[in-house]
Amino acid sequence: MVKSKKANRLVWRRNLATPKALVRAAALTVISVSALLVNSPPASAGADCSLVGCSTTVNDSAHSVYAYRNWCRDNDSTGDSTETYPSCKVDNVAQTSRYLSPGDNTPRKEDWDTFRVDAGWCYKVYFNRLWAPSFTRTYDRRGKSALYVKVGDEAIAHIQAQSNSTCP
Repeated sequence: MVKSKKANRLVWRRNLATPKALVRAAALTVISVSALLVNSPPASAGADCSLVGCSTTVNDSAHSVYAYRNWCRDNDSTGDSTETYPSCKVDNVAQTSRYLSPGDNTPRKEDWDTFRVDAGWCYKVYFNRLWAPSFTRTYDRRGKSALYVKVGDEAIAHIQAQSNSTCP
């Protein structure tokens, strides 16, 4: 007896859906993902994007913003800040700044770890994070010096509003 091509495809599909085949596929997936994680560099404030992505700053406000490539302190998290200008060189990439006009954002597939809250201004920022809860933070620098804020590789910082008179 000769089987048709259609019958052969149905047998092949039925064999793929067996519990044994599904367990094998799941095991291969776990092994593949584990190998990727073990062989990948840890997420850091380096010049390159990490396994979880690139840090990004989006200027949703009506005023300009400055973003910077490097964050120069260890063990900080998204939203942490410092008054010290991040002047370090990371992974042979010198500190670089980028002017963001209203509606602009840092380039895709490039890692931009810091943005500046200007002296005398108050910024409202929404941090959209991939693997952790997102949050909103207000940085009030009215009557104070500039502040530099970390954006982790898992985050997109949306600068929602700025004002030099009241906090938005």
